Amino acid sequence: MSLCGIVLLCVVCIHQVLANEDVYIFGYSGQSVVLESGADRSWKLTRVQWSIYQNTTFIASLKEGQVIIYKFWRHQGRLQLDPSTGDLTIFNVTVDDGMIYNVALVTSDHTRKQVKVHLSIQEPLQKPVIKKMLHSLNDSQCCVGLECTASGQSVSLSWMPDGEFNGSYISGIPNSVDSSLVLFASINGKISVTFNCTASSDQQTVTRQITVQCSEEKLMCEVCIIFCSCVSSVMLSIVFTAAVVLFLAYAFKNKDTIFAACPEGLLKFPTIYTVTPRTET
Repeated sequence: MSLCGIVLLCVVCIHQVLANEDVYIFGYSGQSVVLESGADRSWKLTRVQWSIYQNTTFIASLKEGQVIIYKFWRHQGRLQLDPSTGDLTIFNVTVDDGMIYNVALVTSDHTRKQVKVHLSIQEPLQKPVIKKMLHSLNDSQCCVGLECTASGQSVSLSWMPDGEFNGSYISGIPNSVDSSLVLFASINGKISVTFNCTASSDQQTVTRQITVQCSEEKLMCEVCIIFCSCVSSVMLSIVFTAAVVLFLAYAFKNKDTIFAACPEGLLKFPTIYTVTPRTET
Protein backbone atom coordinates (compact mmCIF):
# COMPACT_ATOMS: atom_id res chain seq x y z
CA MET A 1 0.00 0.00 0.00
CA SER A 2 1.30 3.40 -0.98
CA LEU A 3 2.03 6.13 1.54
CA CYS A 4 -0.92 8.16 0.31
CA GLY A 5 -3.23 5.22 0.83
CA ILE A 6 -2.03 4.73 4.40
CA VAL A 7 -2.56 8.41 5.19
CA LEU A 8 -6.07 8.31 3.69
CA LEU A 9 -6.93 5.21 5.71
CA CYS A 10 -5.76 6.89 8.91
CA VAL A 11 -7.89 9.93 8.17
CA VAL A 12 -10.94 7.72 7.65
CA CYS A 13 -10.26 5.84 10.89
CA ILE A 14 -9.97 9.09 12.84
CA HIS A 15 -13.25 10.27 11.35
CA GLN A 16 -15.08 7.02 12.05
CA VAL A 17 -13.79 6.25 15.58
CA LEU A 18 -13.58 9.19 17.93
CA ALA A 19 -11.47 9.17 21.06
CA ASN A 20 -13.01 8.49 24.47
CA GLU A 21 -14.08 11.50 26.51
CA ASP A 22 -14.47 12.07 30.24
CA VAL A 23 -17.30 14.31 31.41
CA TYR A 24 -17.89 15.36 35.03
CA ILE A 25 -21.43 16.17 36.20
CA PHE A 26 -22.76 17.21 39.61
CA GLY A 27 -26.27 16.45 40.81
CA TYR A 28 -28.28 17.05 43.96
CA SER A 29 -30.06 14.41 45.99
CA GLY A 30 -33.81 14.24 45.33
CA GLN A 31 -33.59 16.06 42.00
CA SER A 32 -33.20 14.95 38.39
CA VAL A 33 -29.92 14.89 36.51
CA VAL A 34 -29.22 14.60 32.77
CA LEU A 35 -26.19 12.58 31.63
CA GLU A 36 -25.21 14.04 28.27
CA SER A 37 -23.99 11.51 25.71
CA GLY A 38 -21.72 14.00 23.94
CA ALA A 39 -23.35 13.33 20.57
CA ASP A 40 -23.33 16.08 17.97
CA ARG A 41 -26.84 17.40 17.40
CA SER A 42 -26.42 16.86 13.63
CA TRP A 43 -25.84 13.14 14.08
CA LYS A 44 -28.48 10.52 13.38
CA LEU A 45 -27.98 7.95 16.10
CA THR A 46 -28.59 4.32 15.22
CA ARG A 47 -27.35 2.82 18.46
CA VAL A 48 -26.86 4.06 22.02
CA GLN A 49 -25.67 1.89 24.87
CA TRP A 50 -25.51 3.10 28.50
CA SER A 51 -23.78 0.87 31.05
CA ILE A 52 -22.18 0.92 34.50
CA TYR A 53 -19.63 -1.18 36.40
CA GLN A 54 -16.98 -1.14 33.65
CA ASN A 55 -19.46 -1.92 30.86
CA THR A 56 -20.67 -5.10 32.54
CA THR A 57 -24.21 -3.95 33.32
CA PHE A 58 -26.48 -2.39 30.68
CA ILE A 59 -29.07 0.07 31.99
CA ALA A 60 -30.49 1.71 28.83
CA SER A 61 -30.04 1.42 25.07
CA LEU A 62 -31.31 2.40 21.64
CA LYS A 63 -31.45 -0.42 19.07
CA GLU A 64 -33.14 -0.25 15.66
CA GLY A 65 -35.07 2.82 16.72
CA GLN A 66 -36.40 1.21 19.91
CA VAL A 67 -35.60 2.51 23.38
CA ILE A 68 -34.90 -0.21 25.94
CA ILE A 69 -34.73 0.46 29.69
CA TYR A 70 -33.26 -2.55 31.46
CA LYS A 71 -34.85 -3.65 34.73
CA PHE A 72 -31.83 -3.13 36.92
CA TRP A 73 -32.63 -2.74 40.62
CA ARG A 74 -30.46 0.31 41.25
CA HIS A 75 -32.28 2.60 38.81
CA GLN A 76 -35.62 0.84 38.67
CA GLY A 77 -38.29 3.16 37.26
CA ARG A 78 -36.02 6.24 37.28
CA LEU A 79 -34.41 6.27 33.82
CA GLN A 80 -35.39 7.97 30.57
CA LEU A 81 -33.40 7.85 27.32
CA ASP A 82 -33.69 10.52 24.62
CA PRO A 83 -33.39 8.67 21.25
CA SER A 84 -32.41 11.80 19.30
CA THR A 85 -29.56 12.97 21.56
CA GLY A 86 -28.68 9.82 23.47
CA ASP A 87 -28.88 11.73 26.75
CA LEU A 88 -29.91 9.72 29.80
CA THR A 89 -32.06 11.28 32.56
CA ILE A 90 -32.04 9.88 36.10
CA PHE A 91 -34.96 10.98 38.27
CA ASN A 92 -34.88 11.41 42.05
CA VAL A 93 -31.16 10.76 42.31
CA THR A 94 -29.55 9.53 45.53
CA VAL A 95 -26.01 9.58 46.83
CA ASP A 96 -25.66 5.94 45.71
CA ASP A 97 -26.19 7.01 42.09
CA GLY A 98 -22.82 8.73 42.10
CA MET A 99 -20.55 6.59 39.90
CA ILE A 100 -19.10 6.32 36.38
CA TYR A 101 -21.58 5.86 33.52
CA ASN A 102 -20.36 4.65 30.11
CA VAL A 103 -22.12 5.42 26.82
CA ALA A 104 -21.26 4.07 23.37
CA LEU A 105 -22.68 5.81 20.29
CA VAL A 106 -23.01 4.69 16.69
CA THR A 107 -24.32 6.98 13.93
CA SER A 108 -25.86 6.30 10.54
CA ASP A 109 -22.50 6.94 8.83
CA HIS A 110 -20.86 4.46 11.24
CA THR A 111 -19.15 7.11 13.32
CA ARG A 112 -18.47 5.76 16.81
CA LYS A 113 -17.91 7.55 20.07
CA GLN A 114 -17.52 6.54 23.69
CA VAL A 115 -17.93 8.82 26.72
CA LYS A 116 -17.38 8.27 30.43
CA VAL A 117 -19.68 10.37 32.57
CA HIS A 118 -18.48 10.83 36.15
CA LEU A 119 -21.54 11.65 38.26
CA SER A 120 -21.21 13.11 41.78
CA ILE A 121 -24.25 13.63 44.01
CA GLN A 122 -24.44 16.24 46.75
CA GLU A 123 -27.05 17.02 49.36
CA PRO A 124 -29.29 19.93 48.34
CA LEU A 125 -28.91 23.27 50.06
CA GLN A 126 -31.55 23.75 52.75
CA LYS A 127 -33.55 26.95 53.10
CA PRO A 128 -32.10 29.32 55.72
CA VAL A 129 -33.80 29.89 59.08
CA ILE A 130 -34.87 33.40 60.07
CA LYS A 131 -35.51 34.51 63.63
CA LYS A 132 -36.58 37.90 64.94
CA MET A 133 -34.10 39.54 67.30
CA LEU A 134 -35.97 42.75 68.16
CA HIS A 135 -38.98 44.76 67.14
CA SER A 136 -39.93 48.16 68.55
CA LEU A 137 -42.08 51.10 67.48
CA ASN A 138 -41.48 54.67 68.62
CA ASP A 139 -43.00 57.80 67.07
CA SER A 140 -44.14 55.91 63.96
CA GLN A 141 -40.59 54.64 63.44
CA CYS A 142 -40.32 50.86 63.43
CA CYS A 143 -36.97 49.23 64.24
CA VAL A 144 -36.46 45.60 63.26
CA GLY A 145 -33.60 43.18 63.84
CA LEU A 146 -33.47 39.84 61.98
CA GLU A 147 -30.95 37.01 61.93
CA CYS A 148 -30.62 34.54 59.05
CA THR A 149 -28.81 31.24 59.60
CA ALA A 150 -27.98 28.53 57.05
CA SER A 151 -26.70 24.99 57.51
CA GLY A 152 -23.72 23.58 55.64
CA GLN A 153 -20.26 24.77 54.78
CA SER A 154 -19.20 27.46 52.30
CA VAL A 155 -22.65 29.05 52.32
CA SER A 156 -22.96 32.76 51.51
CA LEU A 157 -25.94 34.79 52.77
CA SER A 158 -27.51 38.05 51.64
CA TRP A 159 -30.48 40.20 52.71
CA MET A 160 -32.79 42.09 50.36
CA PRO A 161 -36.17 43.79 50.88
CA ASP A 162 -38.98 42.46 48.72
CA GLY A 163 -40.83 44.97 46.54
CA GLU A 164 -40.97 48.66 47.39
CA PHE A 165 -39.20 49.68 50.59
CA ASN A 166 -39.58 53.14 52.14
CA GLY A 167 -37.07 52.76 54.96
CA SER A 168 -33.39 52.00 55.39
CA TYR A 169 -31.53 48.83 56.30
CA ILE A 170 -28.03 47.54 56.89
CA SER A 171 -26.73 43.98 57.05
CA GLY A 172 -23.71 42.92 59.06
CA ILE A 173 -20.65 40.96 58.05
CA PRO A 174 -21.45 37.26 57.39
CA ASN A 175 -20.33 34.96 60.18
CA SER A 176 -18.36 32.13 58.56
CA VAL A 177 -18.43 30.01 61.71
CA ASP A 178 -22.17 29.33 61.81
CA SER A 179 -23.17 30.89 58.45
CA SER A 180 -25.35 33.64 59.91
CA LEU A 181 -26.11 37.20 58.84
CA VAL A 182 -27.88 39.93 60.83
CA LEU A 183 -30.12 42.66 59.39
CA PHE A 184 -31.18 45.91 61.08
CA ALA A 185 -33.91 47.95 59.41
CA SER A 186 -35.71 51.21 60.12
CA ILE A 187 -39.20 51.41 58.65
CA ASN A 188 -41.32 54.54 58.31
CA GLY A 189 -44.94 54.07 59.30
CA LYS A 190 -47.04 51.20 60.52
CA ILE A 191 -46.76 48.97 57.47
CA SER A 192 -45.85 45.41 56.52
CA VAL A 193 -42.44 44.80 54.99
CA THR A 194 -41.08 41.56 53.53
CA PHE A 195 -37.37 40.71 53.59
CA ASN A 196 -35.63 37.94 51.61
CA CYS A 197 -32.66 36.00 52.96
CA THR A 198 -30.84 34.16 50.17
CA ALA A 199 -28.36 31.33 50.75
CA SER A 200 -25.94 30.35 47.96
CA SER A 201 -23.48 27.48 47.70
CA ASP A 202 -21.81 26.25 44.50
CA GLN A 203 -24.59 26.34 41.89
CA GLN A 204 -27.46 26.22 44.40
CA THR A 205 -29.52 29.18 45.57
CA VAL A 206 -32.48 29.11 47.97
CA THR A 207 -34.45 31.96 49.54
CA ARG A 208 -36.67 32.30 52.59
CA GLN A 209 -38.99 35.25 53.28
CA ILE A 210 -40.23 36.90 56.44
CA THR A 211 -42.90 39.61 56.71
CA VAL A 212 -42.70 42.10 59.57
CA GLN A 213 -45.84 44.00 60.63
CA CYS A 214 -45.27 47.35 62.32
CA SER A 215 -48.23 48.22 64.53
CA GLU A 216 -49.04 49.51 68.00
CA GLU A 217 -49.69 45.97 69.17
CA LYS A 218 -46.03 45.15 68.64
CA LEU A 219 -44.79 47.49 71.35
CA MET A 220 -43.92 44.56 73.62
CA CYS A 221 -40.22 43.73 73.64
CA GLU A 222 -39.44 40.40 72.06
CA VAL A 223 -35.72 40.27 72.72
CA CYS A 224 -34.04 42.66 75.17
CA ILE A 225 -31.01 43.80 73.17
CA ILE A 226 -29.70 47.07 71.65
CA PHE A 227 -32.90 49.04 71.01
CA CYS A 228 -35.16 47.30 73.48
CA SER A 229 -35.16 47.42 77.28
CA CYS A 230 -37.36 44.98 79.14
CA VAL A 231 -37.68 44.83 82.93
CA SER A 232 -39.60 41.93 84.42
CA SER A 233 -41.41 41.86 87.74
CA VAL A 234 -38.67 39.64 89.12
CA MET A 235 -36.06 42.27 88.36
CA LEU A 236 -38.22 44.94 90.01
CA SER A 237 -38.46 42.84 93.15
CA ILE A 238 -34.68 42.38 93.26
CA VAL A 239 -34.09 46.11 92.81
CA PHE A 240 -36.62 47.01 95.55
CA THR A 241 -35.11 44.52 98.00
CA ALA A 242 -31.61 45.80 97.34
CA ALA A 243 -32.76 49.39 97.92
CA VAL A 244 -34.33 48.47 101.29
CA VAL A 245 -31.18 46.65 102.42
CA LEU A 246 -28.97 49.59 101.45
CA PHE A 247 -31.28 52.03 103.30
CA LEU A 248 -31.23 49.99 106.51
CA ALA A 249 -27.45 49.65 106.35
CA TYR A 250 -27.08 53.40 105.90
CA ALA A 251 -29.48 54.12 108.74
CA PHE A 252 -27.64 51.81 111.16
CA LYS A 253 -24.26 53.29 110.26
CA ASN A 254 -25.47 56.88 110.72
CA LYS A 255 -27.97 56.36 113.52
CA ASP A 256 -26.38 59.05 115.78
CA THR A 257 -26.66 61.67 113.08
CA ILE A 258 -30.24 60.68 112.34
CA PHE A 259 -31.21 60.79 116.07
CA ALA A 260 -29.63 64.23 116.50
CA ALA A 261 -31.52 65.52 113.49
CA CYS A 262 -34.86 64.50 115.03
CA PRO A 263 -36.15 67.39 117.27
CA GLU A 264 -38.19 65.03 119.36
CA GLY A 265 -35.44 62.53 119.88
CA LEU A 266 -36.13 58.87 119.69
CA LEU A 267 -39.61 57.68 119.10
CA LYS A 268 -41.19 56.51 122.30
CA PHE A 269 -43.05 53.29 122.08
CA PRO A 270 -45.76 52.43 124.62
CA THR A 271 -44.74 50.16 127.47
CA ILE A 272 -45.83 46.59 127.03
CA TYR A 273 -46.99 44.94 130.22
CA THR A 274 -46.85 41.22 130.72
CA VAL A 275 -49.63 39.71 132.82
CA THR A 276 -48.76 36.50 134.62
CA PRO A 277 -51.80 34.42 135.60
CA ARG A 278 -52.01 33.55 139.32
CA THR A 279 -52.60 30.04 140.50
CA GLU A 280 -54.88 29.59 143.53
CA THR A 281 -53.68 27.28 146.23
